[in-house]
Formats: sequence, structure tokens, C-alpha cells
Amino acid sequence: MFKKYSSYLLLGNMLYHYSKFFNWYLGDTQMQIENAFALGLIAFISGLAFILFVHMSYFPRKLVGSAEIPTFPPLIMLFSLNLGFLIGISNLYIFQLYKLPSIFDIFRSYEYGVLILLISFGLIHLSVGLFRRYSEDPNPITESNKLITGGIYKYTRNPMYLALVIFQLGIGMSLSFIHVSLMAPLTMIVLDYYVIKREEAYLKIKFGDEYENYKKKSRRWI
Repeated sequence: MFKKYSSYLLLGNMLYHYSKFFNWYLGDTQMQIENAFALGLIAFISGLAFILFVHMSYFPRKLVGSAEIPTFPPLIMLFSLNLGFLIGISNLYIFQLYKLPSIFDIFRSYEYGVLILLISFGLIHLSVGLFRRYSEDPNPITESNKLITGGIYKYTRNPMYLALVIFQLGIGMSLSFIHVSLMAPLTMIVLDYYVIKREEAYLKIKFGDEYENYKKKSRRWI
């Protein structure tokens, strides 16, 4: 119970500080750059605290009957998002080492960002719905008893991980914070090498030729 409520508290704290920063960032209020950096740094620390607490409190020290992944995949996306935010505020308000080329302004769009977020939510909804239909647990640290190949899984073998990458891209666009969106490829690379490939090795052992045949019909990403 303590872990559950502590997680909610840290999540709420993270959302509060990020909301506080972006209410200023997207508004018209003036602020000294040192204060702006401090405001962003508090948001980053609150995000890091949530990520570390959830990992240390809920991720098993030893995985049994599942792929040997390093942590919960959403935490990988959150860490990448949080890191992109830290890099962004550090360059904007402290070091000012570079200015992003204007071509990257395509990643500043509230409307398109929201649309991309809705797509990511749709992918999650379709994926989780299939898991529930087959009485499977979508949590990747649990044992897989059935290979799901229908629905959205006919087109991509990892729709939930694709949704995480798309979510990060969309949140950065909708908040007009380019560094968050630019870190989405890093999220994709880390998920590919440290989660997906380990899950593929696990599923190959678990389902054998059935999984190999499925791999030939559906792409890893898109």
C-alpha cells in the first residue's frame, strides 16, 4: 500500500512541476533565465524520482519465465523524455551552445502533436484489448502463454512500444519543446536493443517455429 500511494504521490508531483514549467514556457510571463532553469530542473528531478522509485519498488530483481529486460518499457520512454527536457533547458537557459535549425520547427505543432498522441493512445487501446481477449497480461515481465498475431499485431509485432515512441514525439510537438521529440529515436533504439531483441529471443524459445513464421509476416516496428 505504501508503494502504491508513494507512486501516486511522486507521479502527481512530477505532473505538477512539469505543468508549472510549461504553463510559464507557453505563456507570456517574463522570467529570469536562472529562475526558468531552476523551474525546469525541479521538474526534471521530480520526473527522475518517479522513474527510479517505480523501477526500484516494482521491477523484480530476478525475472522468472519472461524476457530478461532491464526495466519497464514505459520507464525507458519517460527517462528519454526527461533527459531530452534536461538537455533542452540546459542549452536554452545555461550553456546556450547551439541553436536548433529552423527546419526542426516542424516539431512545434499543438494540433499535430495532439493528433499523434491520439494515435499512440489508439495503439495502446487496440493492443491491450487483444491481450485481454486472450487472457494474457501485457506486462512484459510476466510469462507469455499465447502468441498474439491478430488485429494490430498483423501489421507490427510491437505496437505498444511503437506507441511509446509516438507518444514521446507527440508530447514534444504539442508542448513545442523540440528536444523531447528529438529524443524519440533514442527511445526507439534503446527499446529495440534492450527490450525487443530480448523478447524475441524469449519468444523464439517459447513458441519455436510458430514465432519464426509470425516474424516473416509482421514487421518489428512498421
